[in-house]
Amino acid sequence: MIELIRAVNAALAQGRPVVAATIVTSEGSTPRTAGSKMLVFEGDAIAGTVGGGLAEGQVIAAGGEVLASGTSRLIDFDMTGQADKGADLICGGRMRVFLERLNPDAATKTLFAALEDVLAKGGRGLVLTPLNTQGAPGSCLLLPDGGIVGADPGEAVRKAARRQGRGIMAPVVLSHEGQGYFLEPAASPTPLVICGGGHVSRPTAQIAAMVGFRVTVLDDRAEFANPERFPFAAETAVIDPGRGWFTGRAIGTDAFLVIVTRGHAHDANALAEALRTPAAYIGMIGSLPKRDAIYDKMLAAGFTKADLDRVKSPIGLEIEAETPEEIAVSIVAEMIACRAGARA
Repeated sequence: MIELIRAVNAALAQGRPVVAATIVTSEGSTPRTAGSKMLVFEGDAIAGTVGGGLAEGQVIAAGGEVLASGTSRLIDFDMTGQADKGADLICGGRMRVFLERLNPDAATKTLFAALEDVLAKGGRGLVLTPLNTQGAPGSCLLLPDGGIVGADPGEAVRKAARRQGRGIMAPVVLSHEGQGYFLEPAASPTPLVICGGGHVSRPTAQIAAMVGFRVTVLDDRAEFANPERFPFAAETAVIDPGRGWFTGRAIGTDAFLVIVTRGHAHDANALAEALRTPAAYIGMIGSLPKRDAIYDKMLAAGFTKADLDRVKSPIGLEIEAETPEEIAVSIVAEMIACRAGARA
């Protein structure tokens, strides 16, 4: 999301309006799911995607109309093949897309600058936009601490938005006293901490960054944890395993932890620490005999079978992967599946 927010800010800084097209709801089989976003610029240039094909072409055309009229709108797509037998919209589902014109005015610039700043710092919030822009206040960013950036819709609407937006992973339409609002969660990329900077770690970090993870790579060797080796990582750090792999780091319920260190002892220590966190995903590389040996140590240390059931080991989907790059694909594929399951 942050890449598209940066693209919005770049356009606004140049005095250019842009239309943000976001899938609000999706039912059945659709090209992309709720929350997918595309930007439409003057001249039909785009960034992002809502799935390609005929539907995306129609969204681009509608984006041009919104740029011209300045009026936000909702568009429904019936892809079941029943609404129009001749249309090439036969994925089997339905989706609704919200198109909003973002003007290069001071209020919009302030709002999206604040949004980029929040996401860059790993924060989150809710973006609330009236669907009927005629006479309604503009968009606002609701922050977890109760703060607000942008046009204040009033206490009642704020409370309703925070109540309905609690824990949402995709946009929803909020109705309050006859007025509709587009309520969108704004969250930074999924945090991924990779323990170990070796030959599997590098392609894993690169592919993970490409699919929306905020990557941190940790190693006890400076030559294996540095920005030159991991230019696609948000952070690299040299740690002292004796003090702990995650010491001083906030590992939340949305965090993904991948353990691919240079030795069994390091793997065991990192796993013990990982099991004490509420991380959403814990994966450890290694063969079944190695895994079982480490699991025996964990049980002897007081961990339970239920604790070990949280761990994906051997890590990654079973695709007969052999090379570091193939193993990285299997690891990231498993993480994508886990992330998608949490959003369902």
